[in-house]
Amino acid sequence: MAAKGSFFRSVLMQMIIAGFIALLGPGLWNANNSLGAGGALEPYLKTLIAGTLGWSIYSAALYQNNRYGTEWFVILGAVICGISAGLYWAAEGAIVLSYPQHAMRGRYLALWLGFKNSGQLIGGAINLGLNATNAAAGKVSYVTILVFVALQAVAAFLSFLLSPPEKAVRSDGTKIVVDAPTPAKEQLRRLWKTVSTREIGLLLPIFFSCWFYWGYASTFLTLYFSVRARALASFLSAITGTLACVLFGIFLDSDKLTIKTRLRYGFIASAGPFTLLWIWVMVVQHGFEVQKPATLDWSSPGFGRAFGVYIMLQTIGNLVQNYLYFLVGTIGDGTGELSRYTGLLRGVESWGQCASFGISSSKFSPFYTTVINVVFWTLSLIPAVASIWKIEGRKELPSETASDVAVDEKIEPTSKV
Repeated sequence: MAAKGSFFRSVLMQMIIAGFIALLGPGLWNANNSLGAGGALEPYLKTLIAGTLGWSIYSAALYQNNRYGTEWFVILGAVICGISAGLYWAAEGAIVLSYPQHAMRGRYLALWLGFKNSGQLIGGAINLGLNATNAAAGKVSYVTILVFVALQAVAAFLSFLLSPPEKAVRSDGTKIVVDAPTPAKEQLRRLWKTVSTREIGLLLPIFFSCWFYWGYASTFLTLYFSVRARALASFLSAITGTLACVLFGIFLDSDKLTIKTRLRYGFIASAGPFTLLWIWVMVVQHGFEVQKPATLDWSSPGFGRAFGVYIMLQTIGNLVQNYLYFLVGTIGDGTGELSRYTGLLRGVESWGQCASFGISSSKFSPFYTTVINVVFWTLSLIPAVASIWKIEGRKELPSETASDVAVDEKIEPTSKV
């Protein structure tokens, strides 16, 4: 058990701090994008500190564009944010997956995602409060984005509160495995070896397609909804996404099922509804192609049907994110390995998100965008199933104690790849 008075060093405290950073950084960034069009028409810890700096710069660029129409700063801010976010995601993934013992990883992931979604919830509340009287289409108040800039700047200071892995204390007394530093050339070799394995290599397509819906979702809000309806969407989708992830996290940590069973059922429970949802999305979008509706406000006829599309996309999309994090955390252990795995997950899915926004920012038909989403997502399920159905359990680390193994006594040996 953790030593008395060591709560500040506990895994729970580390996850709370990481959660607040996620709330202020990517969480508020998500809130910005939930408005549609951004509201307009150890080395791991050091890396995390550097990775928190880009969010506020990007939001400042959005403020400049919203108020003064400056476009070049948005491009520069996006580049800075992209580089910064890459550093942040690799470090963040190592922390949220390697700090908790495996038997509690699903719950801690849900806690972290809950904080992250709370950023969107708080941002949505700010959006709603400042734009509640705006029932027309168009851009949000620039004050909304200015508030985001101030809040996101706090994230960098919070990152200094995180404990390095050797000082963090797990409740069961097991140690956090810290890989020795390796040269960049060796890291590249290991990265290539990782993507060449059956387990990870076959998951790359679903990493790409799991966030590909974001560009469409943002465009969907911008084209069809009023400013205050977009703010309401940002607020409500955070609540539904958080509740769904909490319940899902409890299931993923259930010791009544083997890891293999949880991985398979978890995949069906997240990917299955997401697949079915796209049928509804295509039906609704096709109707809008036939007859584009007037700007939808919460008092408009047909608002609930279209609004539900966005809420469900974000809610089930969060479940898919939660599952994929749990999956890569099951395949690998150790901070270095998990940094590579989560770096690949976040990097490839961001590549998909970037491609999605690129398509959606053009004059390309939203209906054909949904078709592309369906094709990418459906094709990615095939290699994902081939990978997940071969995973038997997780790697056992030398530093794990008998008590830790006892907690997961149902785990079967991992398969060789």
